[in-house]
Amino acid sequence: MITETNAQRTRRYLEAVASLRSADDVAEFYAPDVVLQELPNRIAPYGRVSRAAEMRSAFGKGQQLLRSQTFEVHRLIEDGDEVAVEVVWTGTLAAPFQNVPAGAQMKAYIGMFLTFRDGKIVSQRQYDCYPPFSDSAAAHESPAPARDR
Repeated sequence: MITETNAQRTRRYLEAVASLRSADDVAEFYAPDVVLQELPNRIAPYGRVSRAAEMRSAFGKGQQLLRSQTFEVHRLIEDGDEVAVEVVWTGTLAAPFQNVPAGAQMKAYIGMFLTFRDGKIVSQRQYDCYPPFSDSAAAHESPAPARDR
């Protein structure tokens, strides 16, 4: 019997989130008692803690705000039920956000730490680092981190 590793589940999870298709597809990766903790960042300056219902709502808002999004995995480490993943997120806006017009791209460098129980995510803690939001953000891009090892 071939079983899926938590690292493989993490990659499938990121693909489901990136697809922007269905909140149900994404919710399948979560345990009912899942907790997401976002540390302070440009969008959530005080950070925030979300449970399943808030996560579903946030995904719906993302579906309206974004035309598309990608997660480029640069590093992924699995240790039993724990997965650490470093990604570069790029989102193309369908609607204006703060001072960024529709059609523009936003970027974030993210450190994400997932805890699994019985193949489901029970905890997600992430550090989202956004460069300044502006039309000229591409001119000030940070160098890409080392590729997945």
